[in-house]
Amino acid sequence: MSTSATATASTFSGQSQFAASLQQVITRAVGIASLPLDSDQATLTTLTDHQTALQGLDADFANLQSSVTSLQTALSSDSLAASVSDSTVSASVGSGAAAGNYSIQVDDIGAFSTALSNGGATAVTDPSSQGISTSATLTLNVNGTNTTITPASDSLTDLATAINTQAGSQVQATVVNVGSAGSPDYRLSLTAANLGALSIDLTDSSGASVIAESDAGSSAVYEVGGLSTPVTSDSRTVTLAPGLTVSLLSQNTSGVFTTINVGDDPSALASAFSSFAQSYNQAVNDLNQYHGKNGGALEGDSIVGTLTNVLQQLSTYSNGSPETALANFGITVGDTGQLSVDTAAFTAAANANFSSLAAALGGTTTGGFLLAATNALNGVEDTTSGSLKVEENTIAGEITAQNTTIAGEQARIAQLQTNITAQMVQADAAISALESQLSYVNGLFFAITGNNNNPTASTSA
Repeated sequence: MSTSATATASTFSGQSQFAASLQQVITRAVGIASLPLDSDQATLTTLTDHQTALQGLDADFANLQSSVTSLQTALSSDSLAASVSDSTVSASVGSGAAAGNYSIQVDDIGAFSTALSNGGATAVTDPSSQGISTSATLTLNVNGTNTTITPASDSLTDLATAINTQAGSQVQATVVNVGSAGSPDYRLSLTAANLGALSIDLTDSSGASVIAESDAGSSAVYEVGGLSTPVTSDSRTVTLAPGLTVSLLSQNTSGVFTTINVGDDPSALASAFSSFAQSYNQAVNDLNQYHGKNGGALEGDSIVGTLTNVLQQLSTYSNGSPETALANFGITVGDTGQLSVDTAAFTAAANANFSSLAAALGGTTTGGFLLAATNALNGVEDTTSGSLKVEENTIAGEITAQNTTIAGEQARIAQLQTNITAQMVQADAAISALESQLSYVNGLFFAITGNNNNPTASTSA
């Protein structure tokens, strides 16, 4: 925070003819006393500019540090993807998945049990106002499990809504038209939530069923390569291996297995490296303005060299062997010092030898590029020992001390001004009193000697 450099002398208005001269005495004294304050303010401005420059670089290197963490996340969590040999299934990988080849044959994708309500005494032509039962409550039975259904009204629409709200984990209710567009006949359609031969019934408060017909479903059946016994499932989404989820879409030709390949996927890493390069290049651009004799607020500051060395460590990492260099994976530094990522080259190199890429990257706590980058950036960003943080804290302390010094100088000048002004007031009052006495004496002298000897009288005859 900056403060005013120079104190302004207060306006002195006296009664004597020397009041203006006394004001000049006050102004000159305050001006001389304020000279150190000008120097203090210049020092504060320099410190503040220094602090602003450091804070900007701090933000750059903090972003760079965050991008290294994102690289670690991409390497450890998002480096696997699944591909399938045909369209009978789809597959996705999650936590715990392992690279490898898996095979599956879908014998039957299964079916959901369904039920359709009767038409009631009269066909329902407006499901929002008409229904199939006037009971306040109905009982839904799914494979022997009863659930009480309480619709908001007798309408077919409210009945479907109540079933979905109160028994949605068992069945899905919809309103369908089994009539024509000109003569609609709306019914309640129920579909079991799980595959399998499940019985579905809906009865009113008297125990009478409102279901006209129902069809039993069937379980999904699939075979896993290497296992002779078929597997049944009440869902078309199955877990084939830890972290590997497979959706059964259609039946395989008998004896034909679908191959699922779970392999390394460099796309997440390529994206993370692109973000890393953006953060790196921003840091390079901002740091460049502080190099050399025209280095602005950080001219001559050793932190510029320290940060430059950190960037060089990141961009030229090789771990002592050519095969571990980032340049092998399309990550290079141009003549202008900008880091670039050739995504196509990176993907091709990673697909050809992902294990080599993983070894070169290592981990933030285990080795390789990620550990080297983590240590280098911690060296400048650690909150207690990082060189950038330490210098920021030092400058902040100096700014606080300088503001305290300026405040003290201003208080001293204010007190000086108060004291001198008080003295000038006294001097002005004494001079004014003398001037009054002189005027009185002159008046007496005039009365005795006449007009020609009166210094205040007119010189005209």
